[in-house]
Amino acid sequence: MKKPRQTQQYLLRQKVKSAVKAKLEKRGKVKARQRQTVLKPPQTLPAVAAPADLKLPPGFKAKLHYDNGNVKVAADIRYETEKTEPLVKVKHIGPNNEIVHREFVGPSKVENWFDENGNEIDKKDVRTAQVMPDGSLTPVEITKTKDIQVEAEDADVEKDFPPYSFLEVWGEGEGDTDGLRKIGADLMKQGKVGAIREFSHGYGKMYVGFLRPLMSKDGKSF
Repeated sequence: MKKPRQTQQYLLRQKVKSAVKAKLEKRGKVKARQRQTVLKPPQTLPAVAAPADLKLPPGFKAKLHYDNGNVKVAADIRYETEKTEPLVKVKHIGPNNEIVHREFVGPSKVENWFDENGNEIDKKDVRTAQVMPDGSLTPVEITKTKDIQVEAEDADVEKDFPPYSFLEVWGEGEGDTDGLRKIGADLMKQGKVGAIREFSHGYGKMYVGFLRPLMSKDGKSF
């Protein structure tokens, strides 16, 4: 036999009220515990020794001067050359994939190659290998870049690559120089830099490069 509709609604309201009341009581207990925790007197903590001051490298000494309007500074400074970590790590390997290194022997500085045990390796058997993320060595051939591919990329990308060196680029002839001007104008118009994904001088090292046009002070030439 079904219960009257009004009785069902009453029971439903009572059930909802009971659930809400239980949640409020539970929340009140949690808040009370939180208040008690906050109001507890702080515990006495053991004294912690202050960390020792970090020592900077000795560096090279110099005097730095700055004079601009109301700001005039003369400071004794030290400086160091920033070492950059190569993105592509390479090693030289012998015929059995053993790591070898180069030494210049004697007064005449003859180039010789040796393995880690001091055994001499014939130069013609020395190859270049890339160090993979898992530490394995993969033979690669690194040659001087003759065709440089440039892609327009957001200027912020360059910030993630610390500079190793700077190169200046100019055109072989007037037509080539005009082409570089077009590239520079296009990059500056878009607010981008020219990304070079792969570049090498051919001496066993690979680089990532960025082509950035430099505008003259009068704004008429690159």
